[in-house]
Amino acid sequence: MQKAYVIGGVILGAVVIGALILVPRWMNKEAPPPSPPPTVPVASQPVPVPETPAPAQPVAEPEPLLPALDDSDEFVAEALAPMEIPEPWIGKGDLIRRLAVVIENAARGDYPRRQLAFLSPAGPFRVLKQEDGTLLMDPAGYARYDGYVDMLERMPPDQTASLLSRVEPLLSEALKELGLKDAGDELLDAAIDMVLAVPVLEGEVPLLQPNVLYEFADPVLESLTPLQKQILRTGPDNVQRIQAYLRQVREVL
Repeated sequence: MQKAYVIGGVILGAVVIGALILVPRWMNKEAPPPSPPPTVPVASQPVPVPETPAPAQPVAEPEPLLPALDDSDEFVAEALAPMEIPEPWIGKGDLIRRLAVVIENAARGDYPRRQLAFLSPAGPFRVLKQEDGTLLMDPAGYARYDGYVDMLERMPPDQTASLLSRVEPLLSEALKELGLKDAGDELLDAAIDMVLAVPVLEGEVPLLQPNVLYEFADPVLESLTPLQKQILRTGPDNVQRIQAYLRQVREVL
């Protein structure tokens, strides 16, 4: 929003007061000539001051036209270039359509593993086994996600929000291709809500292994959506960093 310019003008005026001194003259003892009638001083008119012209309002450059959805990869890649996003993040093609799938999945609480396979951390999920057989989530495993959160934070939230707002028509078009009537901004808001609802854990996190996969021993945690449980595995510090970033993005959207 452009800031309003306030124009102030100062009017200068001057009033000149003249005084007439009458000096009587006597000639040959004749009566002095009659005194001239007093002159009534006339106040001078104020000098008009030309109005200061209003400063020219800055003209915002028009937004570039959006390309067609099929031709939008180059447009998105150029917008992301200043953020130094790793090539694997943007080199897959069909960026808007992939984003539509991710947001649609996230809004439902699902984790789009196929779309985000390139974000899989190195190494296995780490677990600590206590002497009594209790299984705990190993805090050392949280560091596997630090680099991804670091990269996220290097993307300025205002620029991320601006780009999301800019491509929202294309995002909505891609969602319609998926058979969805929801607008892109509505699903994005639901996805952010899903992430912000992830609890920040403190202390040890007990696990169970009824089969091959591990589960949270706490039924409340195990009842979370797949997306929320995946974010939970990044560790409490990373959860707070991700949530703080998304709050900043939401403030700008």
